[in-house]
Amino acid sequence: MKKSLLFALAAVAMLSACNDAEKADAKSSEATATETTEEVAAVECVASGDVVYIDLDYMMASSKLYAAEGKALETKVQEFQTRAASTQEGWTKKEQSLANEYTKLQNDAAKLQQDYEKGLITTLNAQQKGQELAEKEQSIQSRINSFQTSVQKESEALAKEEQALAEEQIVIMNRFQELTNKALKEINADKRYKMILNAVSVVDADPSLNISSLVLEKVDELYAAGALE
Repeated sequence: MKKSLLFALAAVAMLSACNDAEKADAKSSEATATETTEEVAAVECVASGDVVYIDLDYMMASSKLYAAEGKALETKVQEFQTRAASTQEGWTKKEQSLANEYTKLQNDAAKLQQDYEKGLITTLNAQQKGQELAEKEQSIQSRINSFQTSVQKESEALAKEEQALAEEQIVIMNRFQELTNKALKEINADKRYKMILNAVSVVDADPSLNISSLVLEKVDELYAAGALE
């Protein structure tokens, strides 16, 4: 019974402390200095809103801005990645095909030389086949050069597209950050919160200190009102 009374007294004292700093000091000096009352007072003070935090990842994923702009961009990014992967696969197959052709040509040239040295083919036939192999080599080399030029152009095009998508992502994040900053300024105009932390920096905290939903509501309100226009 005595311990419960101390708990109640500590809670009342701390509520007054968070609303008025001077009264808090007075109450603190008058309160019974026990370990239990100090712990309760500390928790009660923080819970009143001196320090809170927001989860930006949750807010971004749940925001109207993301629903209107982020999801569309996410789809574009996924489509680009699929297309880029398919293009890369095509390059690999084409490169391997040309490499196989060139290897076969070299093998044919080596066999022709061996047959000629063994006297298995006439000089005239060797010259004719040699000319054919030379023309094939020239054709393969021409296709290799054309393929490399094509790959370079397509690579540059893909790189530009990737950069454009990355810039779009940055713009959306900046727009969200701008809305969040505006929302925080309005919500904390009366300085009710002495510190607002990013959840990424919070190791452990009472869920009641999470004001993400409150801030998100204001972010969505500002976005719908055209605050970024």
